[in-house]
Amino acid sequence: MKIQYAYITCLFVLTISWSGCRFVVSDVPERLQKAEELYRQGITSNNSSQYETSTDYLKQAEEMLVSLPQSAQRDQLLGLTWFRLGNTSESDMLYDIAQSYYRRAIPMLNPDSNAVYLACAYRDIARTMAITGGEQDSVLWYFSQAEQYARAANSPLLLLDIDAYRYQLCYPDSVSHRLEVCKQLAEEYGVHTRYSELVELLLAQHATDSAAYYLERLQPTDSAYTYWFEQSYAYLQSKILRQRGQTDMAYNVLLSLYDRKIEELQRDAGARTYALSLHYDVAREQQKTEEAQRERQWQRTISVILVLLLAVVVMLLVVLWRYWQQRRREQAGQLQSLRDKYVQQLQLALERLQQKVNLTKEIELQRMRGKEVEFPKWLQTYRDEQLMMSKESLDELIASIDKALDGAISRLRTAYPELTESDMQFAILSIIGASDNDMSIVLNVQKQTIYHRRQIVRKHVNPDIDDIDAWLRTYVLSI
Repeated sequence: MKIQYAYITCLFVLTISWSGCRFVVSDVPERLQKAEELYRQGITSNNSSQYETSTDYLKQAEEMLVSLPQSAQRDQLLGLTWFRLGNTSESDMLYDIAQSYYRRAIPMLNPDSNAVYLACAYRDIARTMAITGGEQDSVLWYFSQAEQYARAANSPLLLLDIDAYRYQLCYPDSVSHRLEVCKQLAEEYGVHTRYSELVELLLAQHATDSAAYYLERLQPTDSAYTYWFEQSYAYLQSKILRQRGQTDMAYNVLLSLYDRKIEELQRDAGARTYALSLHYDVAREQQKTEEAQRERQWQRTISVILVLLLAVVVMLLVVLWRYWQQRRREQAGQLQSLRDKYVQQLQLALERLQQKVNLTKEIELQRMRGKEVEFPKWLQTYRDEQLMMSKESLDELIASIDKALDGAISRLRTAYPELTESDMQFAILSIIGASDNDMSIVLNVQKQTIYHRRQIVRKHVNPDIDDIDAWLRTYVLSI
Protein backbone atom coordinates (compact mmCIF):
# COMPACT_ATOMS: atom_id res chain seq x y z
CA MET A 1 0.00 0.00 0.00
CA LYS A 2 2.81 2.39 0.91
CA ILE A 3 4.59 1.62 -2.37
CA GLN A 4 1.40 2.38 -4.28
CA TYR A 5 1.02 5.74 -2.53
CA ALA A 6 4.68 6.57 -3.20
CA TYR A 7 4.26 5.70 -6.89
CA ILE A 8 1.19 7.92 -7.17
CA THR A 9 3.03 10.77 -5.43
CA CYS A 10 6.04 10.53 -7.77
CA LEU A 11 3.77 10.48 -10.81
CA PHE A 12 1.89 13.53 -9.61
CA VAL A 13 5.08 15.46 -8.80
CA LEU A 14 6.58 14.62 -12.21
CA THR A 15 3.40 15.82 -13.91
CA ILE A 16 3.46 19.08 -11.99
CA SER A 17 7.19 19.50 -12.70
CA TRP A 18 6.65 18.96 -16.43
CA SER A 19 3.85 21.54 -16.41
CA GLY A 20 6.05 23.92 -14.47
CA CYS A 21 8.92 23.51 -16.94
CA ARG A 22 6.55 24.23 -19.79
CA PHE A 23 5.38 27.31 -17.93
CA VAL A 24 8.98 28.48 -17.36
CA VAL A 25 10.04 28.09 -21.03
CA SER A 26 6.77 29.42 -22.41
CA ASP A 27 8.46 32.76 -23.25
CA VAL A 28 10.73 31.18 -25.92
CA PRO A 29 8.47 32.25 -28.85
CA GLU A 30 8.34 35.78 -27.41
CA ARG A 31 12.13 35.98 -27.19
CA LEU A 32 12.50 34.53 -30.70
CA GLN A 33 10.15 37.22 -32.02
CA LYS A 34 12.15 39.90 -30.20
CA ALA A 35 15.38 38.59 -31.74
CA GLU A 36 13.79 38.71 -35.21
CA GLU A 37 12.77 42.33 -34.61
CA LEU A 38 16.35 43.22 -33.64
CA TYR A 39 17.59 41.44 -36.78
CA ARG A 40 15.19 43.47 -38.94
CA GLN A 41 16.38 46.70 -37.33
CA GLY A 42 19.97 45.66 -38.01
CA ILE A 43 19.20 45.03 -41.69
CA THR A 44 17.48 48.42 -42.03
CA SER A 45 20.43 50.21 -40.43
CA ASN A 46 22.90 48.34 -42.65
CA ASN A 47 20.99 49.26 -45.80
CA SER A 48 21.19 52.90 -44.66
CA SER A 49 25.00 52.66 -44.24
CA GLN A 50 24.65 53.02 -40.44
CA TYR A 51 27.07 50.18 -39.85
CA GLU A 52 27.74 50.88 -36.16
CA THR A 53 24.03 50.94 -35.31
CA SER A 54 23.46 47.88 -37.47
CA THR A 55 26.21 45.97 -35.68
CA ASP A 56 24.72 46.90 -32.31
CA TYR A 57 21.25 45.59 -33.24
CA LEU A 58 22.68 42.43 -34.79
CA LYS A 59 24.85 41.77 -31.72
CA GLN A 60 21.77 41.99 -29.50
CA ALA A 61 19.92 39.59 -31.79
CA GLU A 62 22.90 37.20 -31.75
CA GLU A 63 23.11 37.23 -27.93
CA MET A 64 19.40 36.50 -27.59
CA LEU A 65 19.42 33.73 -30.22
CA VAL A 66 22.44 31.96 -28.71
CA SER A 67 20.61 31.75 -25.35
CA LEU A 68 17.55 30.07 -26.92
CA PRO A 69 17.19 26.28 -27.33
CA GLN A 70 18.03 24.89 -30.75
CA SER A 71 15.28 24.80 -33.37
CA ALA A 72 15.07 25.13 -37.14
CA GLN A 73 13.73 28.69 -36.94
CA ARG A 74 16.31 29.76 -34.37
CA ASP A 75 19.24 28.24 -36.32
CA GLN A 76 18.08 29.83 -39.57
CA LEU A 77 17.77 33.29 -38.01
CA LEU A 78 21.13 32.92 -36.23
CA GLY A 79 22.82 32.04 -39.54
CA LEU A 80 21.34 35.12 -41.22
CA THR A 81 22.42 37.29 -38.26
CA TRP A 82 26.01 36.05 -38.52
CA PHE A 83 25.94 36.70 -42.27
CA ARG A 84 24.82 40.28 -41.69
CA LEU A 85 27.46 40.77 -38.99
CA GLY A 86 30.00 39.68 -41.58
CA ASN A 87 28.67 42.39 -43.92
CA THR A 88 28.98 45.14 -41.30
CA SER A 89 32.47 43.95 -40.29
CA GLU A 90 33.54 43.98 -43.93
CA SER A 91 32.15 47.51 -44.32
CA ASP A 92 34.40 48.58 -41.43
CA MET A 93 37.33 46.78 -43.12
CA LEU A 94 37.54 44.19 -40.34
CA TYR A 95 38.13 41.43 -42.85
CA ASP A 96 39.31 38.67 -40.49
CA ILE A 97 36.26 39.18 -38.26
CA ALA A 98 34.02 39.24 -41.32
CA GLN A 99 35.44 35.91 -42.51
CA SER A 100 34.80 34.30 -39.09
CA TYR A 101 31.17 35.42 -39.19
CA TYR A 102 30.70 34.11 -42.74
CA ARG A 103 32.21 30.75 -41.78
CA ARG A 104 29.90 30.47 -38.75
CA ALA A 105 26.88 31.38 -40.85
CA ILE A 106 27.42 28.80 -43.60
CA PRO A 107 26.59 25.62 -41.55
CA MET A 108 23.44 27.27 -40.15
CA LEU A 109 21.91 28.22 -43.52
CA ASN A 110 19.58 25.81 -45.28
CA PRO A 111 20.88 25.17 -48.84
CA ASP A 112 17.37 24.67 -50.22
CA SER A 113 15.92 27.96 -49.00
CA ASN A 114 19.06 30.09 -48.59
CA ALA A 115 21.21 29.28 -51.61
CA VAL A 116 21.57 33.01 -52.36
CA TYR A 117 22.91 33.76 -48.88
CA LEU A 118 25.31 30.81 -49.11
CA ALA A 119 26.58 32.02 -52.48
CA CYS A 120 27.10 35.52 -51.06
CA ALA A 121 28.86 34.14 -47.96
CA TYR A 122 31.33 32.11 -50.05
CA ARG A 123 31.82 35.06 -52.43
CA ASP A 124 32.56 37.45 -49.56
CA ILE A 125 34.97 35.00 -47.93
CA ALA A 126 36.85 34.76 -51.24
CA ARG A 127 36.82 38.54 -51.65
CA THR A 128 38.10 39.31 -48.13
CA MET A 129 40.77 36.60 -48.45
CA ALA A 130 41.97 38.13 -51.71
CA ILE A 131 42.06 41.63 -50.17
CA THR A 132 44.08 40.41 -47.18
CA GLY A 133 46.54 38.50 -49.39
CA GLY A 134 45.21 34.98 -49.06
CA GLU A 135 46.34 32.11 -51.27
CA GLN A 136 44.87 32.32 -54.74
CA ASP A 137 43.93 28.64 -54.85
CA SER A 138 41.83 29.02 -51.70
CA VAL A 139 40.25 32.18 -53.06
CA LEU A 140 39.35 30.46 -56.31
CA TRP A 141 37.88 27.49 -54.40
CA TYR A 142 35.58 29.78 -52.43
CA PHE A 143 34.58 31.54 -55.66
CA SER A 144 33.72 28.13 -57.19
CA GLN A 145 31.57 27.27 -54.16
CA ALA A 146 29.82 30.62 -54.48
CA GLU A 147 29.21 29.97 -58.17
CA GLN A 148 27.75 26.53 -57.36
CA TYR A 149 25.18 27.97 -54.94
CA ALA A 150 24.41 30.86 -57.30
CA ARG A 151 23.53 28.32 -60.00
CA ALA A 152 21.38 26.43 -57.48
CA ALA A 153 19.57 29.70 -56.74
CA ASN A 154 19.19 30.30 -60.49
CA SER A 155 20.54 33.87 -60.18
CA PRO A 156 22.36 35.12 -63.32
CA LEU A 157 22.98 38.45 -61.59
CA LEU A 158 24.83 36.76 -58.75
CA LEU A 159 26.85 34.64 -61.19
CA LEU A 160 27.96 37.77 -63.06
CA ASP A 161 28.82 39.49 -59.78
CA ILE A 162 30.99 36.51 -58.74
CA ASP A 163 32.73 36.54 -62.12
CA ALA A 164 33.37 40.27 -61.84
CA TYR A 165 35.06 39.89 -58.44
CA ARG A 166 36.99 36.85 -59.64
CA TYR A 167 38.39 38.74 -62.66
CA GLN A 168 39.15 41.79 -60.52
CA LEU A 169 40.88 40.02 -57.62
CA CYS A 170 42.35 36.88 -59.18
CA TYR A 171 42.86 37.79 -62.88
CA PRO A 172 43.41 41.57 -62.95
CA ASP A 173 44.93 41.35 -66.46
CA SER A 174 41.73 40.02 -68.05
CA VAL A 175 40.48 43.53 -68.83
CA SER A 176 38.20 42.51 -71.69
CA HIS A 177 36.37 39.96 -69.56
CA ARG A 178 35.97 42.46 -66.72
CA LEU A 179 34.61 45.09 -69.12
CA GLU A 180 32.12 42.65 -70.59
CA VAL A 181 30.86 41.48 -67.19
CA CYS A 182 30.65 45.01 -65.74
CA LYS A 183 28.73 46.30 -68.79
CA GLN A 184 26.25 43.43 -68.50
CA LEU A 185 25.79 44.04 -64.75
CA ALA A 186 25.38 47.79 -65.21
CA GLU A 187 23.27 47.93 -68.37
CA GLU A 188 21.16 44.79 -68.21
CA TYR A 189 20.71 44.47 -64.45
CA GLY A 190 21.02 48.10 -63.36
CA VAL A 191 23.93 47.60 -60.96
CA HIS A 192 25.07 51.25 -61.02
CA THR A 193 28.07 50.66 -58.77
CA ARG A 194 29.69 48.78 -61.65
CA TYR A 195 29.76 51.99 -63.75
CA SER A 196 32.59 53.27 -61.57
CA GLU A 197 34.58 50.11 -62.33
CA LEU A 198 33.87 50.56 -66.06
CA VAL A 199 35.18 54.14 -65.92
CA GLU A 200 38.33 52.98 -64.08
CA LEU A 201 39.00 50.27 -66.69
CA LEU A 202 38.43 52.62 -69.64
CA LEU A 203 40.66 55.28 -68.10
CA ALA A 204 43.39 52.65 -67.67
CA GLN A 205 43.08 52.04 -71.47
CA HIS A 206 43.05 55.83 -72.05
CA ALA A 207 39.55 55.61 -73.58
CA THR A 208 38.67 58.98 -72.09
CA ASP A 209 35.51 59.66 -74.10
CA SER A 210 34.05 56.22 -73.35
CA ALA A 211 34.92 56.74 -69.69
CA ALA A 212 33.11 60.12 -69.68
CA TYR A 213 30.09 58.46 -71.32
CA TYR A 214 29.78 55.85 -68.62
CA LEU A 215 30.56 58.40 -65.89
CA GLU A 216 27.38 60.29 -66.78
CA ARG A 217 25.41 57.10 -66.18
CA LEU A 218 26.83 56.75 -62.66
CA GLN A 219 23.67 57.67 -60.73
CA PRO A 220 22.42 56.44 -57.34
CA THR A 221 19.47 54.09 -57.25
CA ASP A 222 19.14 54.25 -53.46
CA SER A 223 19.28 57.37 -51.29
CA ALA A 224 21.44 55.50 -48.80
CA TYR A 225 24.28 55.38 -51.35
CA THR A 226 23.94 58.96 -52.67
CA TYR A 227 27.05 60.22 -50.91
CA TRP A 228 29.13 57.30 -52.18
CA PHE A 229 28.05 57.99 -55.77
CA GLU A 230 28.87 61.70 -55.37
CA GLN A 231 32.36 60.88 -54.11
CA SER A 232 32.98 58.36 -56.88
CA TYR A 233 31.68 60.78 -59.51
CA ALA A 234 33.94 63.62 -58.33
CA TYR A 235 36.99 61.41 -58.09
CA LEU A 236 36.50 59.85 -61.54
CA GLN A 237 35.70 63.22 -63.06
CA SER A 238 39.01 64.59 -61.78
CA LYS A 239 40.85 61.68 -63.40
CA ILE A 240 39.09 62.30 -66.73
CA LEU A 241 39.96 66.02 -66.59
CA ARG A 242 43.57 65.18 -65.81
CA GLN A 243 43.75 62.80 -68.82
CA ARG A 244 42.37 65.60 -70.99
CA GLY A 245 45.07 67.96 -69.74
CA GLN A 246 42.70 70.12 -67.70
CA THR A 247 44.83 69.89 -64.56
CA ASP A 248 43.50 73.03 -62.82
CA MET A 249 39.90 71.91 -63.19
CA ALA A 250 40.83 68.44 -61.94
CA TYR A 251 42.55 70.02 -58.94
CA ASN A 252 39.48 72.17 -58.14
CA VAL A 253 37.19 69.13 -58.36
CA LEU A 254 39.43 67.21 -55.94
CA LEU A 255 39.69 70.24 -53.63
CA SER A 256 35.90 70.53 -53.55
CA LEU A 257 35.67 66.80 -52.86
CA TYR A 258 38.11 67.08 -49.96
CA ASP A 259 36.24 70.09 -48.53
CA ARG A 260 33.01 68.15 -48.61
CA LYS A 261 34.82 65.21 -47.02
CA ILE A 262 36.03 67.40 -44.15
CA GLU A 263 32.52 68.78 -43.63
CA GLU A 264 31.17 65.27 -43.70
CA LEU A 265 33.70 64.16 -41.12
CA GLN A 266 32.75 67.06 -38.86
CA ARG A 267 29.05 66.30 -39.25
CA ASP A 268 29.79 62.63 -38.67
CA ALA A 269 31.70 63.45 -35.48
CA GLY A 270 28.75 65.47 -34.18
CA ALA A 271 26.34 62.76 -35.24
CA ARG A 272 28.45 60.11 -33.55
CA THR A 273 28.48 62.15 -30.32
CA TYR A 274 24.70 62.47 -30.45
CA ALA A 275 24.37 58.82 -31.43
CA LEU A 276 26.52 57.78 -28.48
CA SER A 277 24.35 59.72 -26.04
CA LEU A 278 21.22 58.38 -27.70
CA HIS A 279 22.67 54.89 -27.67
CA TYR A 280 23.43 55.27 -23.96
CA ASP A 281 19.83 56.28 -23.29
CA VAL A 282 18.52 53.43 -25.41
CA ALA A 283 20.90 50.97 -23.74
CA ARG A 284 19.83 52.18 -20.31
CA GLU A 285 16.14 51.77 -21.16
CA GLN A 286 16.84 48.40 -22.68
CA GLN A 287 18.73 47.38 -19.54
CA LYS A 288 15.75 48.40 -17.43
CA THR A 289 13.45 46.39 -19.70
CA GLU A 290 15.71 43.34 -19.49
CA GLU A 291 15.91 43.65 -15.70
CA ALA A 292 12.11 43.85 -15.53
CA GLN A 293 11.88 40.77 -17.77
CA ARG A 294 14.36 38.90 -15.58
CA GLU A 295 12.38 39.93 -12.50
CA ARG A 296 9.16 38.64 -14.07
CA GLN A 297 10.93 35.46 -15.11
CA TRP A 298 12.26 35.02 -11.58
CA GLN A 299 8.81 35.63 -10.12
CA ARG A 300 7.34 33.05 -12.48
CA THR A 301 10.06 30.59 -11.50
CA ILE A 302 9.45 31.22 -7.79
CA SER A 303 5.71 30.78 -8.34
CA VAL A 304 6.26 27.45 -10.08
CA ILE A 305 8.61 26.28 -7.33
CA LEU A 306 6.10 27.28 -4.63
CA VAL A 307 3.31 25.49 -6.49
CA LEU A 308 5.46 22.37 -6.77
CA LEU A 309 6.39 22.51 -3.08
CA LEU A 310 2.75 23.01 -2.12
CA ALA A 311 1.73 20.09 -4.32
CA VAL A 312 4.42 17.88 -2.75
CA VAL A 313 3.36 18.89 0.79
CA VAL A 314 -0.30 18.24 0.01
CA MET A 315 0.49 14.86 -1.48
CA LEU A 316 2.65 13.91 1.51
CA LEU A 317 -0.13 14.93 3.88
CA VAL A 318 -2.63 12.89 1.86
CA VAL A 319 -0.32 9.87 1.87
CA LEU A 320 0.30 10.20 5.63
CA TRP A 321 -3.42 10.60 6.29
CA ARG A 322 -4.26 7.56 4.17
CA TYR A 323 -1.52 5.57 5.88
CA TRP A 324 -2.78 6.64 9.31
CA GLN A 325 -6.34 5.65 8.37
CA GLN A 326 -5.13 2.31 7.08
CA ARG A 327 -3.11 1.75 10.25
CA ARG A 328 -6.13 2.62 12.43
CA ARG A 329 -8.24 0.12 10.53
CA GLU A 330 -5.56 -2.55 10.93
CA GLN A 331 -5.29 -1.89 14.69
CA ALA A 332 -9.05 -1.90 15.09
CA GLY A 333 -9.20 -5.24 13.24
CA GLN A 334 -6.48 -6.70 15.46
CA LEU A 335 -8.25 -5.51 18.61
CA GLN A 336 -11.52 -6.97 17.40
CA SER A 337 -9.77 -10.26 16.71
CA LEU A 338 -8.30 -10.30 20.24
CA ARG A 339 -11.65 -9.30 21.72
CA ASP A 340 -13.43 -12.14 19.91
CA LYS A 341 -10.76 -14.61 21.01
CA TYR A 342 -10.94 -13.76 24.70
CA VAL A 343 -14.73 -13.33 24.70
CA GLN A 344 -14.95 -16.86 23.38
CA GLN A 345 -12.61 -18.09 26.12
CA LEU A 346 -14.60 -16.17 28.70
CA GLN A 347 -17.83 -17.68 27.41
CA LEU A 348 -16.43 -21.19 27.77
CA ALA A 349 -15.25 -20.37 31.30
CA LEU A 350 -18.68 -19.01 32.19
CA GLU A 351 -20.33 -22.18 30.93
CA ARG A 352 -18.01 -24.32 33.08
CA LEU A 353 -18.72 -22.06 36.03
CA GLN A 354 -22.46 -22.36 35.49
CA GLN A 355 -22.18 -26.12 35.44
CA LYS A 356 -20.39 -26.00 38.83
CA VAL A 357 -23.03 -23.65 40.22
CA ASN A 358 -25.86 -25.93 39.10
CA LEU A 359 -24.16 -28.96 40.59
CA THR A 360 -23.61 -27.11 43.87
CA LYS A 361 -27.27 -26.11 44.02
CA GLU A 362 -28.34 -29.69 43.34
CA ILE A 363 -26.17 -31.05 46.20
CA GLU A 364 -27.43 -28.38 48.62
CA LEU A 365 -31.04 -29.16 47.65
CA GLN A 366 -30.51 -32.88 48.34
CA ARG A 367 -28.92 -32.09 51.71
CA MET A 368 -31.91 -29.92 52.60
CA ARG A 369 -34.10 -32.96 51.94
CA GLY A 370 -32.13 -34.86 54.52
CA LYS A 371 -29.79 -36.72 52.29
CA GLU A 372 -26.20 -36.89 53.31
CA VAL A 373 -24.41 -35.80 50.24
CA GLU A 374 -20.81 -34.59 50.41
CA PHE A 375 -19.33 -32.02 48.12
CA PRO A 376 -16.62 -33.50 45.90
CA LYS A 377 -13.14 -32.13 46.54
CA TRP A 378 -12.87 -30.71 43.03
CA LEU A 379 -16.15 -28.88 43.41
CA GLN A 380 -16.17 -25.40 44.92
CA THR A 381 -18.93 -22.84 45.00
CA TYR A 382 -18.76 -20.05 42.46
CA ARG A 383 -17.85 -17.65 45.30
CA ASP A 384 -14.66 -19.63 45.91
CA GLU A 385 -13.92 -20.07 42.22
CA GLN A 386 -10.31 -19.55 41.24
CA LEU A 387 -9.26 -16.83 38.76
CA MET A 388 -11.07 -17.61 35.50
CA MET A 389 -8.05 -16.47 33.46
CA SER A 390 -4.62 -17.28 34.79
CA LYS A 391 -1.86 -14.69 35.10
CA GLU A 392 -0.10 -16.28 32.12
CA SER A 393 -3.25 -15.76 30.02
CA LEU A 394 -3.50 -12.13 31.11
CA ASP A 395 0.19 -11.55 30.37
CA GLU A 396 -0.29 -13.13 26.95
CA LEU A 397 -3.28 -10.83 26.35
CA ILE A 398 -1.27 -7.76 27.38
CA ALA A 399 1.65 -8.72 25.10
CA SER A 400 -0.68 -9.35 22.14
CA ILE A 401 -2.43 -5.99 22.54
CA ASP A 402 0.90 -4.18 23.01
CA LYS A 403 2.23 -5.71 19.77
CA ALA A 404 -0.97 -4.98 17.84
CA LEU A 405 -0.88 -1.32 18.96
CA ASP A 406 2.85 -0.76 18.25
CA GLY A 407 3.88 -0.67 21.94
CA ALA A 408 0.97 1.47 23.15
CA ILE A 409 0.60 -0.53 26.40
CA SER A 410 4.31 -0.13 27.20
CA ARG A 411 4.06 3.60 26.58
CA LEU A 412 0.99 3.73 28.84
CA ARG A 413 3.00 2.11 31.64
CA THR A 414 5.85 4.60 31.09
CA ALA A 415 3.56 7.63 30.90
CA TYR A 416 1.68 6.68 34.10
CA PRO A 417 4.03 4.74 36.42
CA GLU A 418 1.50 5.01 39.33
CA LEU A 419 -0.69 2.36 37.67
CA THR A 420 -0.30 -0.98 39.46
CA GLU A 421 -0.51 -4.46 37.97
CA SER A 422 -4.19 -4.67 38.96
CA ASP A 423 -4.79 -1.27 37.35
CA MET A 424 -3.16 -2.44 34.15
CA GLN A 425 -5.28 -5.61 34.12
CA PHE A 426 -8.40 -3.47 34.39
CA ALA A 427 -7.07 -1.14 31.63
CA ILE A 428 -6.38 -4.05 29.26
CA LEU A 429 -9.84 -5.57 29.77
CA SER A 430 -11.42 -2.14 29.29
CA ILE A 431 -9.45 -1.58 26.05
CA ILE A 432 -10.74 -4.84 24.52
CA GLY A 433 -14.32 -3.88 25.52
CA ALA A 434 -14.97 -6.28 28.43
CA SER A 435 -18.05 -5.49 30.54
CA ASP A 436 -17.97 -4.99 34.33
CA ASN A 437 -19.51 -8.41 34.81
CA ASP A 438 -16.84 -10.04 32.64
CA MET A 439 -14.12 -8.18 34.51
CA SER A 440 -15.45 -9.31 37.89
CA ILE A 441 -15.47 -12.92 36.76
CA VAL A 442 -12.04 -12.82 35.09
CA LEU A 443 -10.39 -10.96 37.96
CA ASN A 444 -12.43 -12.87 40.62
CA VAL A 445 -13.64 -9.70 42.31
CA GLN A 446 -16.97 -8.07 43.05
CA LYS A 447 -18.51 -5.58 40.62
CA GLN A 448 -18.10 -2.89 43.28
CA THR A 449 -14.38 -3.57 43.19
CA ILE A 450 -14.38 -2.96 39.43
CA TYR A 451 -16.05 0.39 40.02
CA HIS A 452 -13.44 1.38 42.60
CA ARG A 453 -10.65 0.20 40.29
CA ARG A 454 -12.03 2.43 37.54
CA GLN A 455 -11.97 5.45 39.85
CA ILE A 456 -8.40 4.69 40.94
CA VAL A 457 -7.22 4.49 37.32
CA ARG A 458 -9.01 7.76 36.50
CA LYS A 459 -7.37 9.43 39.49
CA HIS A 460 -3.89 8.29 38.38
CA VAL A 461 -4.43 9.32 34.80
CA ASN A 462 -6.54 12.49 34.99
CA PRO A 463 -9.30 13.16 37.55
CA ASP A 464 -11.09 15.44 35.06
CA ILE A 465 -11.81 12.58 32.63
CA ASP A 466 -15.49 11.60 32.64
CA ASP A 467 -15.26 8.29 30.75
CA ILE A 468 -11.94 6.60 31.51
CA ASP A 469 -12.85 3.53 29.39
CA ALA A 470 -13.33 5.64 26.23
CA TRP A 471 -10.19 7.62 27.05
CA LEU A 472 -8.10 4.43 27.31
CA ARG A 473 -9.32 3.15 23.93
CA THR A 474 -8.69 6.56 22.29
CA TYR A 475 -5.24 6.86 23.91
CA VAL A 476 -3.84 3.58 22.68
CA LEU A 477 -5.16 4.16 19.16
CA SER A 478 -3.83 7.70 18.86
CA ILE A 479 -0.22 7.27 19.96
